[in-house]
Amino acid sequence: MTTTRSILTLLLVTAAALTAGAIRDGSLLARSDGNNVTVQWASADESAVKDFTVERRSGTAGEFVAVAVLAKKGSNSYYEYIDRSAFKTTGTVYQYRIRTNGTNGAAELSAVITVTHNVSSVKRTWGSLKAMFR
Repeated sequence: MTTTRSILTLLLVTAAALTAGAIRDGSLLARSDGNNVTVQWASADESAVKDFTVERRSGTAGEFVAVAVLAKKGSNSYYEYIDRSAFKTTGTVYQYRIRTNGTNGAAELSAVITVTHNVSSVKRTWGSLKAMFR
């Protein structure tokens, strides 16, 4: 029983280590340009990375939802995702995080980054009109 538990613990630690550090510390940024929200980050070691999933939630509570999957480019790469689906409402707070998916099925979550999406009144009105006809 102890041997089985030790092996299981070793496997879990090894699986977590395979994707650890794929996103360079301090590189995750999100900003609103008045139209879309742009999420950016830089990678470190991607040798055990399958891909990256960008996740978003409205506000500061609730479930995160996957909004995009980006293929890996290789270690020390720069990534940018433009969230064109962010609702065109002034002052909407969004939180983003990156899920690093490993080739072994393990996943690691980045820190959460918060951005306030500020949209001009002209863009907000146009966005509302377009939404009515979808």
